[in-house]
Amino acid sequence: MLESMEPFETWLLRRVAQAVEAGEVPADLLTELQAEVEAAKNLPQEEGHARAVGEVAERLGIPVGEVEQGLSALEAQPGVTRELVMRQIAEAWLDGQGKAYRRRQG
Repeated sequence: MLESMEPFETWLLRRVAQAVEAGEVPADLLTELQAEVEAAKNLPQEEGHARAVGEVAERLGIPVGEVEQGLSALEAQPGVTRELVMRQIAEAWLDGQGKAYRRRQG
């Protein structure tokens, strides 16, 4: 079961803050993420969606159409399933950020 069913953005910020406190990732990662979340709140939903899809496609090196298909498949899932998948993706991303941080630390 999902941990307290808090909204994804709140959970993600809390989870990154925990990783910062544990010294697993740099503090500026949390600052950047907070700024991104705030900026996204001020965008029209369609524009925010288009930016997010474009960024995912660019970072993963896959066509925008494939990202759109994956997003559509995710959105078709029940809410709890969707939330679990999003949290798993976020944990994998955070793990990657931690590995990159440790490599830079030497």
